Order: sequence, then C-alpha cells, then structure tokens
Amino acid sequence: MGGVQIGTMVAYTILTETVFQWPGMGFLFLEAVNRVDTPLIVAYLIVVGAIFVVVNTLVDLLYGLINPTVRLARSAQ
Repeated sequence: MGGVQIGTMVAYTILTETVFQWPGMGFLFLEAVNRVDTPLIVAYLIVVGAIFVVVNTLVDLLYGLINPTVRLARSAQ
C-alpha cells in the first residue's frame, strides 16, 4: 500500500501546491496548462507515470523478498 500512496502523493502535488501557493512541479504543470505548453505537459505526465512504475516495481520486488511464499512466475519446462 505504501508504494501506491507514494505515487498518489506525487500525482496530487498539483492540489497541494495550489492550495498553499508553493512553487513546484504541480504549479509548473498548471502554468503549462494555462499557456498550452504541450511539451511540458507531456514531460510532466511521463515523469509522474515513470515514478508510479518504478515505485510499484520496487514494491513488488521487495514484497517477493520479504514474503518468501510469493514466487515469481517461471516458464514451464
């Protein structure tokens, strides 16, 4: 659950930075939307998506190490 929460926190920086008027990635994204800066919007979405993928992959690998009953799928021989 922690891995999903980390990704969600990164995605919701837009809301937090808007409420508290903090400059950051979320504020940068909103400014890009207002200026219709498509390359910056795409770059932000790719970065947030990559963070989700990397964090969830790490969580899955760590879960396999922590809980030995979970095994990676192996090809049938």
